[in-house]
Amino acid sequence: MNALDRLKEKIDTWKARIRELEEETARLREEKEALSKELEACKEGGSKELENLRGTLEEKEATIVALRKELETKDAEIEAIIAKVEALLE
Repeated sequence: MNALDRLKEKIDTWKARIRELEEETARLREEKEALSKELEACKEGGSKELENLRGTLEEKEATIVALRKELETKDAEIEAIIAKVEALLE
């Protein structure tokens, strides 16, 4: 095999590798586009979920405030009952 044949063989090998790389690049671009679309969908879904969570948080905070008020009222009632029991025991 002479130098020209070896050079031709090397060039053919490089051409094949370039084709492989081009195919891989195209596949990766398609995958990137699909992932970008998926990420965008997740962002939109995440925003809606975040909104729902904020609404739930506000509801829970309102419930906590109401329960604290009720607890204060019950504590006052218990203190009044204790005071009456102590007065009766005296």
